[in-house]
Amino acid sequence: MPARAVLLDLYDTLVYSDWEGWRRDLAELSGVEPDALSLAYHTTRLPRNVGAYTTPDDEMRALLEAAGIADPQPELVRRLADAERAFGRDRVRLYDDSLTTVAALRARGVRTALVSNCSHGTRPIVERLGLVDAFDAVVLSFELGTRKPDAAIYLEALRVLDVEPADAVFVDDQTAYCDGARALGIDTRLIIRADTMPAEGFADSTNGHTVIADLTALL
Repeated sequence: MPARAVLLDLYDTLVYSDWEGWRRDLAELSGVEPDALSLAYHTTRLPRNVGAYTTPDDEMRALLEAAGIADPQPELVRRLADAERAFGRDRVRLYDDSLTTVAALRARGVRTALVSNCSHGTRPIVERLGLVDAFDAVVLSFELGTRKPDAAIYLEALRVLDVEPADAVFVDDQTAYCDGARALGIDTRLIIRADTMPAEGFADSTNGHTVIADLTALL
């Protein structure tokens, strides 16, 4: 039976960004080494993803503290938070097949949801790229307070779409997040696009998930 719903990840699935360029820019602006910033992004990812910080400035302050700046000055925090907003505005782009594939799925009667692990900066990106209108539902982890691979975020997307797990397909570039969906009985596709290197990296194993190279494989 064809899927009644498709749940799609955002970063490195629907959109790509110049992560390495941003890391270099942030290092220059903050005076922190790029590797220390990468580690800080990693160590603060979970709280940022579940909305533990109230504002983008709070997120940036926590990031700088994790990178070794004990008491970052408010003007530095504000300047870097503004730079991060500019990065989201200017250097996050849709893959060519993203909107066309989602539109084709919806034209066939398939319900669609965007399901992203993300922080405050993602809401403006989603709105700027027209993804709110492109999808039937948008589920962002920092707004919900839970993140992939926790069951609650997938279940919320299914609830909004009014479909059962067995009637859905989930697409993500991370094996662990596909694992979380599969544990609920959702069919999965692990997308590994050419020349893509996610900030989280790729897992050593696909763990049995069907691998696709682009979103047109869903059609």
